[in-house]
Amino acid sequence: MSLTEQIQNRLKELLKTTIAPGLNYNIDQTWSGIMGLGNSKTTIVKKLEPNVYCAVRMGGMGVAIGTLIGEEAAQMVVNDF
Repeated sequence: MSLTEQIQNRLKELLKTTIAPGLNYNIDQTWSGIMGLGNSKTTIVKKLEPNVYCAVRMGGMGVAIGTLIGEEAAQMVVNDF
Protein backbone atom coordinates (compact mmCIF):
# COMPACT_ATOMS: atom_id res chain seq x y z
CA MET A 1 0.00 0.00 0.00
CA SER A 2 2.91 2.32 -0.61
CA LEU A 3 4.86 3.76 -3.52
CA THR A 4 7.30 1.52 -5.37
CA GLU A 5 10.59 3.40 -5.63
CA GLN A 6 11.69 1.56 -8.78
CA ILE A 7 8.48 2.40 -10.62
CA GLN A 8 8.39 6.01 -9.37
CA ASN A 9 12.01 6.50 -10.53
CA ARG A 10 11.19 5.11 -13.98
CA LEU A 11 8.14 7.36 -14.30
CA LYS A 12 10.20 10.40 -13.29
CA GLU A 13 12.82 9.45 -15.88
CA LEU A 14 10.15 9.16 -18.60
CA LEU A 15 8.77 12.54 -17.60
CA LYS A 16 12.21 14.11 -17.76
CA THR A 17 13.39 12.52 -21.02
CA THR A 18 10.27 11.80 -23.07
CA ILE A 19 7.20 13.69 -21.86
CA ALA A 20 8.65 17.07 -20.83
CA PRO A 21 12.30 17.23 -21.86
CA GLY A 22 13.90 20.55 -21.04
CA LEU A 23 10.89 21.87 -19.13
CA ASN A 24 10.77 22.88 -15.49
CA TYR A 25 8.03 21.10 -13.57
CA ASN A 26 7.01 20.07 -10.08
CA ILE A 27 5.42 16.78 -9.11
CA ASP A 28 2.56 17.61 -6.75
CA GLN A 29 1.15 14.14 -6.16
CA THR A 30 2.07 10.52 -6.71
CA TRP A 31 0.00 7.34 -6.65
CA SER A 32 0.93 3.78 -5.80
CA GLY A 33 -1.23 2.39 -8.59
CA ILE A 34 -3.47 0.46 -6.23
CA MET A 35 -7.00 0.27 -7.54
CA GLY A 36 -10.19 -0.52 -5.69
CA LEU A 37 -12.05 -3.21 -7.60
CA GLY A 38 -15.17 -5.14 -6.64
CA ASN A 39 -16.53 -8.59 -7.43
CA SER A 40 -18.75 -7.09 -10.12
CA LYS A 41 -17.71 -5.04 -13.12
CA THR A 42 -20.81 -2.88 -12.68
CA THR A 43 -20.03 0.77 -12.03
CA ILE A 44 -21.59 2.31 -8.93
CA VAL A 45 -23.21 5.72 -9.39
CA LYS A 46 -25.42 6.67 -6.47
CA LYS A 47 -26.37 9.19 -3.85
CA LEU A 48 -24.89 8.27 -0.49
CA GLU A 49 -26.51 11.00 1.59
CA PRO A 50 -27.69 14.58 1.06
CA ASN A 51 -25.08 16.39 -1.08
CA VAL A 52 -22.78 13.32 -1.22
CA TYR A 53 -22.62 11.21 -4.39
CA CYS A 54 -20.23 8.57 -5.66
CA ALA A 55 -19.22 7.40 -9.12
CA VAL A 56 -16.84 4.51 -8.54
CA ARG A 57 -15.71 0.99 -9.48
CA MET A 58 -14.87 1.41 -13.14
CA GLY A 59 -12.69 -1.70 -13.18
CA GLY A 60 -9.62 0.09 -14.53
CA MET A 61 -11.67 1.69 -17.31
CA GLY A 62 -11.88 5.17 -15.76
CA VAL A 63 -10.14 6.84 -18.68
CA ALA A 64 -12.48 5.18 -21.17
CA ILE A 65 -15.80 5.53 -19.33
CA GLY A 66 -15.07 8.23 -16.74
CA THR A 67 -16.72 11.06 -18.66
CA LEU A 68 -19.91 9.04 -19.21
CA ILE A 69 -20.04 8.04 -15.54
CA GLY A 70 -19.29 11.66 -14.57
CA GLU A 71 -22.23 12.82 -16.70
CA GLU A 72 -24.50 10.30 -14.96
CA ALA A 73 -23.38 11.51 -11.54
CA ALA A 74 -23.74 15.16 -12.56
CA GLN A 75 -27.28 14.52 -13.84
CA MET A 76 -28.12 12.88 -10.53
CA VAL A 77 -26.91 15.99 -8.68
CA VAL A 78 -28.81 18.33 -11.01
CA ASN A 79 -32.01 16.32 -10.62
CA ASP A 80 -31.79 16.67 -6.83
CA PHE A 81 -31.79 20.50 -7.02
